[in-house]
Amino acid sequence: MSVAMSLIVLAAMFSTLPAAHADAGFISRTCKKTKNAAMCVAVLRDDPESAKVTTVHDLASIALQIAIAIADHNGAVIGDLAKKSQGTPQGDALNACLGAYVDASMDLDIDGRSGFDGEDYAGTSKLLSGAKGAGDACENAFKGIGKKSPLTTIDIMMTERCSVAADLVDLLVHK
Repeated sequence: MSVAMSLIVLAAMFSTLPAAHADAGFISRTCKKTKNAAMCVAVLRDDPESAKVTTVHDLASIALQIAIAIADHNGAVIGDLAKKSQGTPQGDALNACLGAYVDASMDLDIDGRSGFDGEDYAGTSKLLSGAKGAGDACENAFKGIGKKSPLTTIDIMMTERCSVAADLVDLLVHK
């Protein structure tokens, strides 16, 4: 590699560093305004698009999309497990979980997204708060049959992602 080419590569690398730090700083500053700053940062950093945004609105939109995606993913996982456990107490608990996640997914994907896009931030936050209850409903379904839930990890992920999204959307309510 020639010296000139090396300098061009180095210049390109260094020219992007301040922007990356500025984006991380924006996410950090915004997340400090939420109830759980560390969780907020962790959730947003999982989505590379969040590093490109410069408004709270765009971060909240990404967080809402993350919540929708986890609801859809968890519903699909639970649906597969429920099919394999039909006719058993665990199958009944999984069907209760599936119902909770399908409801959460539909609420977020249809009403939550359209509400957010229509600037009904209070309504979107309320839907997110309700959707994060899907994980609790699932855990309670397994408690009802006296078994430990095999879905605790994904239930926690649902609760965390909906909480982060609700916190970020709440920052828009006051504007």
